Amino acid sequence: MKFIFENIIGITSITILVLNTFILSCLLIPLGIIKFFLPITGLKVLFTKFIIKVGELWIFTNKIWVKALHNPKWQIIGKENIKSDGWTIATSNHQSFADIFLLQDITNRKMPMLKFFMKYVLIYVPVIGLSWWALDMPFLKRYTKKQLENNPELRGKDVREMRRALKHYALYPVTVFSFAEGTRFTIKKNLHQKSPFKNLLKPKEGGLATALSLVNEIDSLIDFTIKFDTKKRSFWDYLCGRMNSVKVIIREIKIPAKFLNIDLLENKILRSEFKDWLHNIWNEKDTLIGK
Repeated sequence: MKFIFENIIGITSITILVLNTFILSCLLIPLGIIKFFLPITGLKVLFTKFIIKVGELWIFTNKIWVKALHNPKWQIIGKENIKSDGWTIATSNHQSFADIFLLQDITNRKMPMLKFFMKYVLIYVPVIGLSWWALDMPFLKRYTKKQLENNPELRGKDVREMRRALKHYALYPVTVFSFAEGTRFTIKKNLHQKSPFKNLLKPKEGGLATALSLVNEIDSLIDFTIKFDTKKRSFWDYLCGRMNSVKVIIREIKIPAKFLNIDLLENKILRSEFKDWLHNIWNEKDTLIGK
């Protein structure tokens, strides 16, 4: 009986989510196209702010149905560390697709909208891909070692594209967000990586380093540590309300001044030191999850 009830909740959840996404995408996509062709920067910023309001409405609507259908039991520690204005950089461990909904819910209208680094192929997802584009999410192309060997001209292209994606963030406050692990955690991936962490994958510093080198007025990192009580972490499990119990620890970590440097990406010594600094944060995060 419980299984049947949970699946009814799941079907109801996905139906509301699809309708919410479709309706608001009908606003987001046309506004994004108009903004793209606007010749005046001031008008682009004005349209961007309105588009963000539509995105915040999407998140708020999701929050309503999640609370009504799932009755979530969230333990949020460190809410006071969420910055309400200005430019921010943030990261988190990544356990499930539900992480995105959870983080958006916690931060919506409390800090500048999260701008998630996304794989370029996601822009081709019907409807929602263009909605993410309208919301100025940074779409990034990654090249394999083999691709770079076969096409040397691709070397450095991913960084140049990342710089172009982040450049316009100087026009209005944003929260540049990177799941530093690059993918969702599984025990199989953890073993394959030979990760030094029990509950985490190895963090990748590239996205955070690029943001720090390009986005002005950032001096601290907002770190989210997510710990679900259940091992059932598929998107369907989330929609069915099987992931209701979660603990989130929010920390504000001061970024050493030497890393607030436009040369962070290119300076190998500085980049290595930044990688070690991020590794230490992951050590602390691993301990928090293990408690």
